[in-house]
Amino acid sequence: MKITIVLFTLVILGSCSTNNSNDKVELPNSDQPPSSKSTLVQDTTKWIDNFKKFRDAVYQADKVKTKEYIDFKSLNENSRIWQLIYLDNEKEFDKIPDDKIKSFTEKDFDKYFDKIFPKRFISCIQKIKREELSKTGTYQTSEFKEGKATTYLMYVTYDKTDSSLELNLASNTVRKDENGEILDGGEFSVMYIFLVKKNGQIQLTSIGLAG
Repeated sequence: MKITIVLFTLVILGSCSTNNSNDKVELPNSDQPPSSKSTLVQDTTKWIDNFKKFRDAVYQADKVKTKEYIDFKSLNENSRIWQLIYLDNEKEFDKIPDDKIKSFTEKDFDKYFDKIFPKRFISCIQKIKREELSKTGTYQTSEFKEGKATTYLMYVTYDKTDSSLELNLASNTVRKDENGEILDGGEFSVMYIFLVKKNGQIQLTSIGLAG
């Protein structure tokens, strides 16, 4: 009888021990690295890296590479790119058929590359400090001189709200009348508007003119 009681007691104790071990909650080990999910941080610097790649492609006149940053469909819809191309020859621009104005192709891009990204554009874009632009969202280059009467520079604005990047190539040509008085109307701007996608890619979607 005593042997039976002892055996029964041992069985109960063993059962309790098993249940207690199953109820244990393992505390997280502070030495373990955090999960990969907690370390995922959205990369907000990719657009500035793509801006550098675009700048290098334009500087090297790499038309194939530059096309990766051009949205041709959008340029046809809301851009004044043909006016930019014929900026110094308005009479020829007036001769362009309406259907041609609405159709800007990759072949046109190759043909008029230097008109779209002239020397002034390249001179300015090379002087943009990416670190400052990335931190503040704005940048202004120093002034360049062209001849005795013209100065130009570039204003850059990154707008996170509407995911856009604008390069404003602004120039001013001093014109005087016969009495030496400065005339109005010497200011002119070409605005290059880029869409900044979620993956950081930038796409030129529109070109505007003012002045």
